[in-house]
Amino acid sequence: MAWKKKLTVKEKEEYKEKKKEEMGDLFRKIDEGVRAVFDSEKYKEYLRVMSKFTHYSAGNCLLIVMQKPDASLVAAYGKWKSLGRQVNKGETGIRILAPMPYKKKHTEQGEDEETDETERIGFKAVSVFDVSQTSGKELPEYLCDLTGEIEPEQMAAVLDALRSVTGISVAFENIPGNARGYYSQSEDRIVIQSGMSDAQTLKTAFHECAHKLLHDKKTALPTVNADRGAKETHAESIAFIVSSHFGLDTSDYSFPYIARWSDGKPLPELHRYLSEIQQASQTMIDAVTDALISLEQPQKEEQTAEAEEENTLCFSGISM
Repeated sequence: MAWKKKLTVKEKEEYKEKKKEEMGDLFRKIDEGVRAVFDSEKYKEYLRVMSKFTHYSAGNCLLIVMQKPDASLVAAYGKWKSLGRQVNKGETGIRILAPMPYKKKHTEQGEDEETDETERIGFKAVSVFDVSQTSGKELPEYLCDLTGEIEPEQMAAVLDALRSVTGISVAFENIPGNARGYYSQSEDRIVIQSGMSDAQTLKTAFHECAHKLLHDKKTALPTVNADRGAKETHAESIAFIVSSHFGLDTSDYSFPYIARWSDGKPLPELHRYLSEIQQASQTMIDAVTDALISLEQPQKEEQTAEAEEENTLCFSGISM
């Protein structure tokens, strides 16, 4: 059993002050990162990092990219251990903010004194480590890439997932002009140019679905009231994140006006902008991932059944 030193009152206060300073430093880093990220190349790199860490907040993605730009897969020490990997000796953790829910009691004074509780969210600084900082058991391969030839079953599964997420139909038509697709609020449907490559079709579908998720007037999101240029940037950012996550080529994406758009914007608005993009991307990625995994499952079960049948035949031959 590990021996723990009992802290004096002074040591406890010093420890609390140290933790408070660390938290303040992390929040300052996020604010600095938000300002710094709105540069065409930095913004693109940030979105690329966000595509790898969709379940982390926009702020934590900034902290990760600021401390380890080449990070590809991060987890806490205990998580790596459970996966059969060990953090290498001497490695420095990536400090991020972990949400810590807590309840706060409120007592209303009066004839009948009442006490109620409200749930709040606090934060705690924790360390995570990138896979490059660990060694041990090989990790299972990610099976949801859409690189190379996209199978018809995969295309159908992805489009069904997007229909489920948006709640509207995705139609294929010959669109006059150069548009690859559009989202019609009045008709509440998404239209994609027919005859494009599978990869371009999916990237366009991600873009138009992003418009539905962030710009539908029936939602109460602040992004609904953005100007046209901002809305296009929202949708293109989400399409870049989702495309990157599933291995689709993103070399044709660019964000030349992002620095000009962000200039002069208040920090809370820029924070909110990144958070809405992160949440919409996560919603889309989760739905598509579930659809692709469900597609893989019957194939695995069929392969297992065939293998079991072969084994049964072999054993039958031996016993006879």
